[in-house]
Amino acid sequence: MSSTIDTVLQDEELILRWLPGSTRRMVVVFTGLKAGFGGAPLDEFAGSASDKGKNNVLFVTDRRATWFAAPGLWRRIVKLIRYLRKSERIDEIVTLGNSMGGFGALLLPRDVRVRRAIAFSPQLTMDRTLMDDTRWPDIKDKFGDLPVDNVGGTFADTKTQYYLTAGGGCREDVAHLDFAPEMNRVHRFVLPKGRHNIAGALKDAGLLSDVIGAIIRGRKTRVERLYAEYAESVA
Repeated sequence: MSSTIDTVLQDEELILRWLPGSTRRMVVVFTGLKAGFGGAPLDEFAGSASDKGKNNVLFVTDRRATWFAAPGLWRRIVKLIRYLRKSERIDEIVTLGNSMGGFGALLLPRDVRVRRAIAFSPQLTMDRTLMDDTRWPDIKDKFGDLPVDNVGGTFADTKTQYYLTAGGGCREDVAHLDFAPEMNRVHRFVLPKGRHNIAGALKDAGLLSDVIGAIIRGRKTRVERLYAEYAESVA
């Protein structure tokens, strides 16, 4: 795996970072509020997403934490991802996100063909009329209309497999999962005692990289075994 992540675009709204891989799979990682993942800086997390250099990885950072509601921002992101898919001859896209990044990871399949979407502690809605999650700013009031009011409402029109994980110790995160529809392609996991940073808890348990690798490959049974191992470790 390359030791560096190259910044390919940076302006006041958006940062795109690129880590090339050896296969035709691209993992699009939507970062959280601190531009990292599960409490880890991107350089540390890159190994999990790239699978030791196999996967191409694109890190997407909404610098102002607008939940991609800044005017024109989401449209720009989609356009750039479509360009990379073509220029890098990508056959398969997997999305991955934590918290705010989870919103982006779950939304991209609406606009780009995605095999699997992976979200830890995601907000499925930032519409205060649907759920008044006071942990975050009123996005509509601060930045304008969101790309979609409830990202769960986009799932039915895709062929994507969705993997959503929340910590059972965070009432709001569990409530967000209720906005995801009941479908065979939607896999919801609520882990015991976990708080909002469930990705960080999995990392501390030494399981995050294995969980992500299993989901990227679509190995649901393997994910369930790893989550059972986590549950036993916190019992």
